[in-house]
Amino acid sequence: MKNICKYILTITLALAVSLTAKAQENQLTSYPLQDALELAEEKGKKVLIDVYAEWCPYCGRMHSDTYTDSRVIDTINDYFVLVKINIESDDKLNYMGQEFTEKQFSAFLQNTSLPTTYFMQPDGELMGKQPGLIPAEMFSLLLEFVGAGIYKEQSFEDFRNSKR
Repeated sequence: MKNICKYILTITLALAVSLTAKAQENQLTSYPLQDALELAEEKGKKVLIDVYAEWCPYCGRMHSDTYTDSRVIDTINDYFVLVKINIESDDKLNYMGQEFTEKQFSAFLQNTSLPTTYFMQPDGELMGKQPGLIPAEMFSLLLEFVGAGIYKEQSFEDFRNSKR
């Protein structure tokens, strides 16, 4: 009986460890900009910048509906290092040797709408931006399109049509 209990306990612990690892894999981690640039360089990824405001209902929906979708999470984790920038925050960040608040950095990006997603190379070069609330299915396609470098070969419309 003791051996059966030990066996069941061992199996249960192994399953718990496996599920915990999978749950951690299926989450997003946001990094400070300078750390994200370094990590992106190290891992051969791009930087994804989520510019938002706490009071913005569309930002809230982007965070609660889009960024929680497993396809979006997986695609971000495959191709990007995530940074979140609150347009009203006085938290400091470092970009290319210059210190900004998140509010100042948002102005530096010439951000004019919320939410806005920015795509950045690991060297800090801005690649582009996409303003607005984006449904998860479309966002995961956009992330793959940019992250995998498909934008160099075809239009987003052609890419999207090839996925149907």
